[in-house]
Amino acid sequence: MLTRLHAFRDEVEKIFIVFMLNKNGWNVSKTAQELDIQRSHLYNKMERYDIRKSAEDNE
Repeated sequence: MLTRLHAFRDEVEKIFIVFMLNKNGWNVSKTAQELDIQRSHLYNKMERYDIRKSAEDNE
């Protein structure tokens, strides 16, 4: 059960990070500031969750 809870939490965190990045025009510094985490921490989470700006996000 704990594994599923962690997987759920990770998925929700990923969705929230992508939402915030979109809200801030993929400005990582501004997003990290709004999330109240260090920019390097946000980059680590983006790498962990394989979050990348897609072609759709450029529009």
